[in-house]
Amino acid sequence: MSHATAPHAKAEAAAAAGLATIGVTLTAGARTLLDGFTQTFAPGEIWCVAGPNGAGKTTLLATLAGLHAPAAGRIELDGRALAAWPPAQLAQRRALMPQHLHDAFSATVFDTVLLNRYPYLGGWGWERDGDRAAARAALAALDLDAFAARDVLSLSGGERQRVALAAALCQDAPLLLLDEPLAHLDLHHQVECLSALTAWLAAGTRTVLFSCHDLNLARRFATHALLLDGRGRAWAGAAHDVLTPERASDAFGYPLVLIRDGDRDALLPVWPERR
Repeated sequence: MSHATAPHAKAEAAAAAGLATIGVTLTAGARTLLDGFTQTFAPGEIWCVAGPNGAGKTTLLATLAGLHAPAAGRIELDGRALAAWPPAQLAQRRALMPQHLHDAFSATVFDTVLLNRYPYLGGWGWERDGDRAAARAALAALDLDAFAARDVLSLSGGERQRVALAAALCQDAPLLLLDEPLAHLDLHHQVECLSALTAWLAAGTRTVLFSCHDLNLARRFATHALLLDGRGRAWAGAAHDVLTPERASDAFGYPLVLIRDGDRDALLPVWPERR
């Protein structure tokens, strides 16, 4: 298991294998969200980024996407400094699904998903058969085929969220960064989306990081977890080793207990006694 104070040598040795943070510090005003964090995120891994509100999950994902620089330390993608990647090449290497979606104009679901093929378009900007096939495959992966001709402005929040995830998949970048992809979704579609991500990882050359508030879904689907406490500390490693009652209780500031039923378990809050 890695901690924010882990030595830099481990990540530097493995940096070429995927995404690596080396001594990264993140701040928000006078607060330190993450302090000297070193970790490698390797192909074939699906990471849940967990922590209380304001702990820095969105800030971390945006920083890993290259949208802004860390306060200290550096980020490398395939052994190359993230800041050194030309934008067009970076867009082919990593995709980001933001937490907040804003549709400025009417468009079909199919065309909305197809927009994420922009990094691969030629000089004239025309989509090719392969781009349209990628959009159809992404819609099918999330059971959205019947929505292709729908106007995105007519969708519910949960439907729009699934379309956004399909668009990110359509971009076909080996590194997928998802900020609250399960927001607005009912349990059925939460499981469906996480199952689609697991299937997408089957190629073995892809990496997923997603932020999530449901620790039990994270323990079920994520191979690894990164738990932030918002006070500069972080725990990273195998999901079941990180998302423990002790660490989660400390990070969230509320007692949790692990309930077991055969080979299944769940983290639950310790409810106060009724009076």
